[in-house]
Amino acid sequence: MHAISERNLSSVDLNLLVAFDSLMAERNVTRAAERNGLTQPAVSKALNRLRYLFDDPLFVRRDRAMEPTARALELAGPIHGALAAISRTLTLPTAFDPATVSAIVKIATIDLYHMNLLPALVRHLRRYAPGVDMQVRASDCSSLRGQLAGGEIDLAFAPLGNRTGDLTGEPLWSDQLVTLVGPNNPLPDSMSLEAYAAAEHLVDAGHVQVSPDGVGTSVVDAILSARGLRRRIVLVLPSSAGVPFVVAETDLIATLPSRIVKGLCPVPNIRILNPPLPGVEVSPQMFWHRRTDTDPLQIWLRAAIRDIAAGNSNA
Repeated sequence: MHAISERNLSSVDLNLLVAFDSLMAERNVTRAAERNGLTQPAVSKALNRLRYLFDDPLFVRRDRAMEPTARALELAGPIHGALAAISRTLTLPTAFDPATVSAIVKIATIDLYHMNLLPALVRHLRRYAPGVDMQVRASDCSSLRGQLAGGEIDLAFAPLGNRTGDLTGEPLWSDQLVTLVGPNNPLPDSMSLEAYAAAEHLVDAGHVQVSPDGVGTSVVDAILSARGLRRRIVLVLPSSAGVPFVVAETDLIATLPSRIVKGLCPVPNIRILNPPLPGVEVSPQMFWHRRTDTDPLQIWLRAAIRDIAAGNSNA
């Protein structure tokens, strides 16, 4: 490896690191060039110099994308953080004013969260930070940590659990679970945990699970497992939007946070039951990489989201 020492650091072109950061974010030479107002050959030349500098391919072509190597992923966080620090130093304001900022914030979320947050967040940005645009992508929980570390996304709303490493997470609100059933479902309004878990023994019945990546369990499954019970999940959907339509036309059962249910498209004749899970609360969380702890825009954005989640936004 061509080690970069203090002696030869002055020979490193800062633009190479800018090119690296853009390639990491875009995974495409053409888009990385457009991002920085450069030509495609200029970015390709920068990539060749980066490969020599770090003695690693850094990005390899796969289908139509440039996939980062393990070394590139290792470098992504420090390089993005260093560039952000330099940018802040060069443009250090006396006070942060979101109305003067021009930027794009990138958020990954599952639809269980964004239907409660995005409308108010868009209004808030339009009112207080009109130069800030927002890109929202579907959340793939298995890759979110790497995306946050690499600067591909700024925030994630997802159930990432407690082992967060370099990520900071905080709950946005607490919610209760409710169960949705169709008009012909024979489940009573009040039932035991055992009856809830055994719902698949009813004619055509079973449980619906919402999971963006098609796998995973929920807090419901953890509670049942602790009691030695297990429910049969006969349908997994990537989005909660289709849940009420499926439930209305079948005997399937869906258990979702109550705030999510309120945001779903109303479908006639669906019954909303209280599941036999007393005292169980679900708390959607917001995650970010600690690298952005001192970024003025990100600090302001997180504060705005907290206010929206708490119902204190004036947007």
